[in-house]
Amino acid sequence: MEKRIKVTCAIIQFNDKILAVQRSDTMKLPLKWEFAGGKIEKGETEIECIKREIFEELNIKIKIKKRLTPIAYEYPDFKIKLIPF
Repeated sequence: MEKRIKVTCAIIQFNDKILAVQRSDTMKLPLKWEFAGGKIEKGETEIECIKREIFEELNIKIKIKKRLTPIAYEYPDFKIKLIPF
């Protein structure tokens, strides 16, 4: 059985705007829109992951308000457990 990849994402709100980012054309799922985030590394908590990913991708530090309901999703060639904050 294929393992699900655990991925965090941040729904970042600033005033009345929500941040979405577009994937590079060289990445898997090119040019798709998504909330910033990424894979949880071995030994890393969900919160450590999302803070690290947002800092690496966007060079900003975020304040976590709450963990939202995770969802499992299956792409044609892999599966993820998406953990939103």
